[in-house]
Amino acid sequence: MIQRIQTIWLLLASVAAFSVLRFPFYYTPAPVPFEITGSAQYSTLISLAFSACLSFITIFLYGNRMLQLKVVIVNFLLSALIGFFIYKVVIANPGGGFTLPSAALFLIPVLQILAMVKIYKDERLVKSADRLR
Repeated sequence: MIQRIQTIWLLLASVAAFSVLRFPFYYTPAPVPFEITGSAQYSTLISLAFSACLSFITIFLYGNRMLQLKVVIVNFLLSALIGFFIYKVVIANPGGGFTLPSAALFLIPVLQILAMVKIYKDERLVKSADRLR
């Protein structure tokens, strides 16, 4: 489990999603300064928490790579939905800017894509080894 690189990508995606919940990703300086975290709205809170937990749980599906790949694809689609929720928050609060932890928002789908590629390569490797037997 740990020796597979997709475990690292999925763990980092989970950590990134949890960090968006904790740290502010958007701030508005005027007229009243405030910071927005992932838990500011229920839609972002629920989707980010579910995505983070799903990424972590997917690590333990290493025995069934095709199921693991399907779950990562669903999680990737969920991260696209999270992007839509974040877009709605940004549009509702003009004049602000993104903070450094907001890079985790863009890092989550990238890490999930990297995990998908590695899971698929693992599956191809196992199938080619089965053909040799």
